[in-house]
Amino acid sequence: MISTHVKHREITEMSIVVVIAIVFALFSLSAHFIDDIYQFLHQYTRLPLTEVLINTVFLWIVGTLWMTYRYWREAVKKQKDLENIISSINPDVLVVVDCDRNIKKCNPSVQRMFGYEIHEVINQKTDFLYFDRRSTPFHKDEIYKILEREGFHLGLATAKKNNGDLFPIEIITGNLQGQDGAVLLLRDITERKKEEEERHKLETQLQRAQKMEAIGTLAGGVAHDLNNVLSAMLGYPDLLLLKMPEDSPLKKPLLSIKDSGEKAASIVNDLLTLARRGVNVKEVVNLNTIITQYLETPEHQKLRSFHLEVEFEINLASDLLNIIGSPVHLAKTVMNLISNAAEAMPARGKIVISTENRYLDKAINDYVSINEGDYVVLMVKDSGMGISKEDLPKIFEPFYTKKVMGRSGTGLGMSVVWGTVQDHQGYIDVESIIERGTMFKLYFPITRKELAAQEVPQAIEKYFGNGEQILVVDDLASQREIASTMLKTLNYNVETVSSGEEAVNYVQSKPVDLAVLDMVMDTGFDGLETYQKIIEIRPHQKAIITSGFSETDRVLEAQRLGARTFIQKPYTLEKIGMAIKNELSK
Repeated sequence: MISTHVKHREITEMSIVVVIAIVFALFSLSAHFIDDIYQFLHQYTRLPLTEVLINTVFLWIVGTLWMTYRYWREAVKKQKDLENIISSINPDVLVVVDCDRNIKKCNPSVQRMFGYEIHEVINQKTDFLYFDRRSTPFHKDEIYKILEREGFHLGLATAKKNNGDLFPIEIITGNLQGQDGAVLLLRDITERKKEEEERHKLETQLQRAQKMEAIGTLAGGVAHDLNNVLSAMLGYPDLLLLKMPEDSPLKKPLLSIKDSGEKAASIVNDLLTLARRGVNVKEVVNLNTIITQYLETPEHQKLRSFHLEVEFEINLASDLLNIIGSPVHLAKTVMNLISNAAEAMPARGKIVISTENRYLDKAINDYVSINEGDYVVLMVKDSGMGISKEDLPKIFEPFYTKKVMGRSGTGLGMSVVWGTVQDHQGYIDVESIIERGTMFKLYFPITRKELAAQEVPQAIEKYFGNGEQILVVDDLASQREIASTMLKTLNYNVETVSSGEEAVNYVQSKPVDLAVLDMVMDTGFDGLETYQKIIEIRPHQKAIITSGFSETDRVLEAQRLGARTFIQKPYTLEKIGMAIKNELSK
């Protein structure tokens, strides 16, 4: 519905109505009717004929005009009501323009969308409402050629409200039949743009998750095999050191082998984190403690020695709430963020490490939605080179780096950060400006639980056995041998079998105090199936589960059935000893 300023139209219509009323009144007075009126009035009022006729015509005209006015007022009201209804149903703005793109007509929706009254828009250029690249002579001719050929044209533009706010619009242009110019439909697509951005974010997150899952599956398989290999590198040095004199010249090389094995196990742990199979220990922790402990490590001191011109500023909230998490993975996350920040500044610069409590009630960057609630926020900010917009979406991909390969870590640092945050049900927000620096914000959901007492290393006597019978079940001979040697050293009687089926047959004929079950075996029963068969024979059989992976759904099911303790390979003498000692004591 095209509406204009109606003042002139109303005057014209009223004039026509008045003239029609007068003509109608005059023609309606027949001679007989006038004569009857005259006889009546002359008899009772004794008025002259001329005066009677004048008064009669006047009264007729007044009555007719009054009725006509009432009809006209009602028609105008209905017209306005109809325009309001149409405007409320269709919020789009309709505009009629001439060949020079001057606005000649528009509907009332222009007030709602742009904040202008109709008379403020009339005779303005279309640039008054939105930026129009087609206002140039070349594009103006181009658009009219398209209209002649196709009848309409669809385009996008940026519109401007009367308060200066910008918003996106869609423009549908059509021909004016038999007239020069065009009719434009302007549609606000702000909500559509938001939905498209949210959909794009979801698609990006899905693609990233799928990519990380694919790489993680590969990494998880490699990590499982490497953990089996590393068991010997970590286990045998412990055994040899127990039997070696303090002054033996072989002690230092053995410690070096063990240290290398621990570093290799740490890298494998990164692969498991990347595979989302690494966070198997979750306890109440305080992020301030994790950060403080890292800042006192030799690794951090070595980092500072390489970046003497970098200033470190530490701002840790004194009232920081606790979180549920893995201290090992959180410490790795802190180390990777600080290391990346330092390496982003080849010369001098500043790194700010801070923590705070924050309540989140709306989505942050790159997240369509979040779980509303209290979070602990870790912020690491540097004044370094910054990350380009093109590189920013890729920084969490494994082995994606701008650093010199072989000089700075394994290429898994930021992937470990991403995996750790995901495993802790948290969120990551990254802001970066080229030549000004980068800020990482990590959000972890809080817990109201208190910190547990800190564990201290135990003397070997604390986890010595008393000759209990242990059955080791593993499909790899090397794993059976290292486990058997360790447990015999700890004063246990040990038997080994290479499959779940052999374990079931053994337990059927001979009771054991505890079974050590490998969860993943290439053929036959896995750890869960083996334990299910064993408890059918001996319902209260004690057992622990081991695996090169971390906890899986099958591990959790075995724990639910009674094999409550899980230890991840490669394990140390203390780790396997304490696990068995605790399980036997239950």
